[in-house]
Amino acid sequence: MNSYVKQASSNQDFAFSGKSNNGEFDYIGVADGHGKVLNAKYPTNILKQLNFNEFLQNDTYFEEIMEKTNIKESHGVGSTLCVCRIFPDKFEFSWVGDSTGKLYKDDKCIWKTNDHDIYNKEEEQRLIDNHVEIKTDGIFDIKVKNPTTIMSIPSKLFCFSINDRLNMTHALGHVGITGSHISRKIIPREECVSYKVVCATDGLWSMVCDEDDKFIGDVNESSEKIATFAFDRWLKKWKHEYEGRIINTSATFPLSNIDDIGVSIWSC
Repeated sequence: MNSYVKQASSNQDFAFSGKSNNGEFDYIGVADGHGKVLNAKYPTNILKQLNFNEFLQNDTYFEEIMEKTNIKESHGVGSTLCVCRIFPDKFEFSWVGDSTGKLYKDDKCIWKTNDHDIYNKEEEQRLIDNHVEIKTDGIFDIKVKNPTTIMSIPSKLFCFSINDRLNMTHALGHVGITGSHISRKIIPREECVSYKVVCATDGLWSMVCDEDDKFIGDVNESSEKIATFAFDRWLKKWKHEYEGRIINTSATFPLSNIDDIGVSIWSC
């Protein structure tokens, strides 16, 4: 069980891990702050002040975190949060936003969080029902196709207010304007089985593809090695594909666009 953060331009990621004071469970988690104003680090700074060994013993810990982070100081800023509590008989994932948690069994991914992002159809319908403006024209994201090629793919921007425009459907902060719900999933744990839990920010997941899944799921690979692997991907030269055509054979990311990477892992 370990955590590692590779900060880049924004210095807003947070990764944590440990064991509860009562000894009932291990835990890992990550958070990814966002916002361009002076208090952009406000939500993650609150998280860094928490004593998770004690705080996570309360089953309503996530609701309490939302209450702490959704006050007026969070106007225009927010954070993702993905936490997994690991008990002897189960894995309990809780999350908000698009920092992803994955569960590996014998080196293979058997489950992942259904993040609050453009691929979550229920979340998008919730915003449509609440008359949230969704912009699509000229909005693109980058996806790693394979270890040498990135693709520009259509994306969306969810406009909750003038100062609260996100590429995800829900987050901590933003004075609670994005919602008040939390996603949770409990997965039974089998005996005598090799498991690995990975919680990471999109600085990792944006730089990996299906071919990398075996490496990430390997119980011998640490959070530092995984984060360093992703950071090297941010720095390399890529073939850049758009609408099925290679438009650049040596594309690079500007330093200002390289994302922070937060990774926490647990394995047995």
